[in-house]
Amino acid sequence: MPADARRDIFSKGARLVSRRRLIQSSAGGVATSALAVASGVHDGDHPHAFAQGTPAPQTHEFTLTASEFDWQLMEDVWVRVWGYNGQMPGPELRVHEGDTVRVLLQNELPVPTTIHWHGINVPNAMDGVAGLNQAAVNPGETFQYEFIATPAGTRWYHSHTDPALQVPMGLYGALIVEPLQAGPVYDREYTLMLAEWDTELTPGVAAGTEPAGSGDQMLRGGELGADLFLINGKMHGSIAPLMVAEDERVLLRLIHTGAIPHPIHTHGHSFQIVATDGNPVPAVAWLTKDTVLIGPAERYDLAFTANNPGVWMVHCHIEHHMANGMMTTIWYEGYEPTGPAAGLAVSEATMAAEMGSMHDEGSPTALPAEAEPTPGAGSGTVVVTMLDDRFDPVETSVPLGTVVAWVNKGRNWHSVASFDGSFESDKIKPGDRFEHAFTEAGTFKYICKHHGMQGMLGEIAVGALPG
Repeated sequence: MPADARRDIFSKGARLVSRRRLIQSSAGGVATSALAVASGVHDGDHPHAFAQGTPAPQTHEFTLTASEFDWQLMEDVWVRVWGYNGQMPGPELRVHEGDTVRVLLQNELPVPTTIHWHGINVPNAMDGVAGLNQAAVNPGETFQYEFIATPAGTRWYHSHTDPALQVPMGLYGALIVEPLQAGPVYDREYTLMLAEWDTELTPGVAAGTEPAGSGDQMLRGGELGADLFLINGKMHGSIAPLMVAEDERVLLRLIHTGAIPHPIHTHGHSFQIVATDGNPVPAVAWLTKDTVLIGPAERYDLAFTANNPGVWMVHCHIEHHMANGMMTTIWYEGYEPTGPAAGLAVSEATMAAEMGSMHDEGSPTALPAEAEPTPGAGSGTVVVTMLDDRFDPVETSVPLGTVVAWVNKGRNWHSVASFDGSFESDKIKPGDRFEHAFTEAGTFKYICKHHGMQGMLGEIAVGALPG
């Protein structure tokens, strides 16, 4: 596809990225009475929403339906989750300070559940702690929460029944309370909910109908074993980029829903910490940093000026967290990456922008591993080993008609995609393989779709048959 066409498609998708999904349709189970007026949408079309006049207190009614469903973490990676309104995280709720909030919880899970309003000063009976503040809501039943939205700031909601299992299964979402008093003006705003995913934690395990996985059984202290690391319920290229334009002022709301601290680092930009746990920090006390360590349940509001055009990584700086999903980009409108993975990055970013949190049924898998062939032993198969973050060998030459097998000997999931689109694998788990027969001569560059931005690229030179 020509670069101009890619930019045009991507710019259309980018408008979806910057537009906050604050108002859910009635089909998603959220009533929107007057919410369009009070929501304070922040995007490229409404750059000065913070400067609006102080609204009169309003009443907002929402429905959050807790249920089990399939969720796509990234291409070819599907998991079974518990979430709200068919999405993970649940819908972002946004109101103003002093508004009355009514939330009807509908429990379609096989187990009891509740909702805790983290950081909101609710009446004691509305705090959602099962047993202490209320009886848990049984399967098939409902419960209505009602409270005044205070204090303002970055808040969130999550299950508080068996939270060690229900929260990591996906029962969490953002609650943003806009302040009554005008504050700093931002051109763009993004909410980033950080989470871990344990591939051994299944609905059956969470419901107590199946035993815990062997890895989780061995962990001391009850901690779950995190395998994947998510931003807004996605990983790698399925995480929508943070679109900006030059000279814009940008606000990032970090919300940590998981159990492991994450040092979040922004490339190319320093930021100011303007709020902690939703509470404003006086300007004289702002810290300027490029890495912030966020612990479980913490929130940080980070502000920066988009003054360094390009495409820049944002990621957890615990390297294996980044390698297993927790990475996205600050992406300036009108720019593309300058490296060899540019085409793949544009394609993934466009798809993430257009899909948002949409998902489909189905979960293809890679070919199962078989006995590994020996390169050059007359089998017509050459092996490229996939280690974590690199191919071995990086470059290789083979005769026409050769089958190349990529074998995953690392600990992470990998994938293979050629730059010209001639071959592409699904998810390749540790121990699995992907094969492709080369029937045309030429040089074929390829990339790991999971780890392209860590430099995991390779090249196959295909020649004529020996004669």
